[in-house]
Amino acid sequence: MTYLGYDVLELDYDRQGPIDLVHDRKFALLDAKTGKRIADEQAEAPAPHRPFIWTAFGRAETARMLQFLDDRKGRAVPFWFPSLQWDLSLAEDVSEEQSIISVDWIRYRQQFFGTTGARRHICFWRLGQGTSFDCYQVTDATDPGDEATESLTISPTAVSAYEKAVTVISFLHFCRLDPDLTEVSYPSGNIAQATIHARELPMEAPL
Repeated sequence: MTYLGYDVLELDYDRQGPIDLVHDRKFALLDAKTGKRIADEQAEAPAPHRPFIWTAFGRAETARMLQFLDDRKGRAVPFWFPSLQWDLSLAEDVSEEQSIISVDWIRYRQQFFGTTGARRHICFWRLGQGTSFDCYQVTDATDPGDEATESLTISPTAVSAYEKAVTVISFLHFCRLDPDLTEVSYPSGNIAQATIHARELPMEAPL
């Protein structure tokens, strides 16, 4: 599937090995040796990256993986990478065509909405029903100050009803491949495996 003109990686990836999200941020350390040291940040936001293992079983899945890698043209073509984590939790069930949703308070308005598009894109998916995503853009966020819930305005309106008990809301990370070349190995005749290094582009995510 695509979202805002870019492919979405719909993949329940292999979680073996480390899956730490590393945040890189360029800065210059100004130290005159006689006073306070000052860190001069050279980027408005860090560029997180992490590897994950893509294991493809059979020819069809292997062809899908190879096609995805070919379509990236190395680091040239970005894509959406769902975190597959429960980043936001619904405070109430959502009805079809609803545009304002209520989520549990995590200071989204203050800490995530921000001035970039990095955390303004989310996807809904349901536990136990595979990795079929519905993608939305958060166009507004309201914090009433009760430290209980927050209201998010999503676009488009909800394409279906979502039950809070089984609906996961994950952030969509706007990414590119970190290296130009990704090595694919073949542990057996019917299995292909590659370590995908994805680097987020927080300053390039659409607003």
